[in-house]
Amino acid sequence: MDSQNPITAEGARAQKPSQKLAQKLYSAAAVRQLDQLVIRQQQVPAIALMKRAGRAAFDCLRSRWPEVSGIQVFCGGGNNGGDGYVIAGLAAQRQIPVSVFVGIPKDRLKGEALEAYGFAEREGATLVTRLDDMPPVDKNTVLVDALLGTGFSGALRAPMDSAIAHVNGAGAPVLSVDLPSGLSADSGFVQTADGVVRADATVTFIGRKAGLFLGRGPAVTGEVVFEDLGAAADIYPQVPALLTRHTGASLQRLPARAADSYKNQFGHVMIVGGDHGFGGAAMMAAEAAARSGSGLISLATRPEHVMASLTRRPEVMAHPVVSGQELEPLLETPDVIAVGPGLGQSPWSEQLLARAGRAKAALVVDADALNILAGGRVLAGFKRDDWVLTPHIGEAARLLGIANADVSADPVAAARRIQEKFSGVVILKGAGTVIAHADGVEVINTGNPGMASGGMGDLLTGVIASLIGQGMELPAAARLGVWLHGEAGNRAAADGQRGLLATDLLPHIRGLVD
Repeated sequence: MDSQNPITAEGARAQKPSQKLAQKLYSAAAVRQLDQLVIRQQQVPAIALMKRAGRAAFDCLRSRWPEVSGIQVFCGGGNNGGDGYVIAGLAAQRQIPVSVFVGIPKDRLKGEALEAYGFAEREGATLVTRLDDMPPVDKNTVLVDALLGTGFSGALRAPMDSAIAHVNGAGAPVLSVDLPSGLSADSGFVQTADGVVRADATVTFIGRKAGLFLGRGPAVTGEVVFEDLGAAADIYPQVPALLTRHTGASLQRLPARAADSYKNQFGHVMIVGGDHGFGGAAMMAAEAAARSGSGLISLATRPEHVMASLTRRPEVMAHPVVSGQELEPLLETPDVIAVGPGLGQSPWSEQLLARAGRAKAALVVDADALNILAGGRVLAGFKRDDWVLTPHIGEAARLLGIANADVSADPVAAARRIQEKFSGVVILKGAGTVIAHADGVEVINTGNPGMASGGMGDLLTGVIASLIGQGMELPAAARLGVWLHGEAGNRAAADGQRGLLATDLLPHIRGLVD
């Protein structure tokens, strides 16, 4: 390495992030604060951070695509574009053909970005100002997206919209710098389906941006590679994280069972649901609770579904109920009640929710129970500390009286608002599932697109109810239940995602819960 070169003299240190750091997700504003702490407290000049970022991204590219024979870099302005120019200069130094789309004219670049532009220019990178002048790609070309950074918000403007379309349509692998251009760093929101770069990998710096793991983030980031750029561990407690991300390794698990265990030690779960034509949802929730380890399972459903339940799963104690009055005495014995799978929105449905909502047992509330709750006729103004609400985006929007797009634009804020309105624990389901409770907000990323099929939410309801019945605190049960459900989906999809059925997850849930 040329120690006299103003850019390459400062390389990024390849470091493995700590487990604690890996679980903290930050807003764009918080990451800017972290940047400033590194600059001030560690006395690292801003240009040095840019050099480290460019080096880290270039090393990531070479590691992931070792056969690369050409690189195309698409640069905007600011630090994100500056990182791209560093990458281009490093590629040119190594005699890798590199072309750069200059999205922001040189006379509008400032500070470190302008210095990085000069480095790429001196090293011989080909700089073009028209997308049509970018060379064709071949099978070993890699594209680098350095168009828009964490400061982006609002609608895309020229030439960034055209550049994003060009990158997505090039047919070559894409590495995004810090985050895919067009993605909100805070929420994972995108203005339009085509208005975001679809990356194969994203290398992100200093702090993990929350938007990489929320909303559209998991669908467009590819593999996320984190580089701390030499930031000291003691700067992170100085800046609050937006939320915490859990992985399987960070979750509380159920304790091992003693040799003399008996069924009453592992909870009695009751599933309430299964209106006319919807009996399967309630049965799947009951079976999921059983496969998650519950000692006793009851099902309160329409009389027409009892025989089918006994035939499919005789271990479940199926009770025919035709009214809330008939349900009432059945609510005395369960430790936890899950209400909503296949519940419908009929008068029968409302009666059952009204009774279940006031039972002494802990609750898991899903599906049409949430829609009835949103309607305001049943349990109006009701709050409980010992219930878990599990809405998807549409149900969350109805609970808050807002549009689906408003929930998508900021799922963390939406989950917080639902939790403040209803108390308890809220699980806002998605590719990045947000869990909000009195002590904070968390996210878990697991599962796969094959799980976009009927009945998956019913399984999750049964799993979470089972974990609560086995003694887990509600937030811990929510975390573990979401992870078990998603991981079981991943294992069940080993033979393919299309055609994946909810019941395909059941054997995998059983294998994972221990």
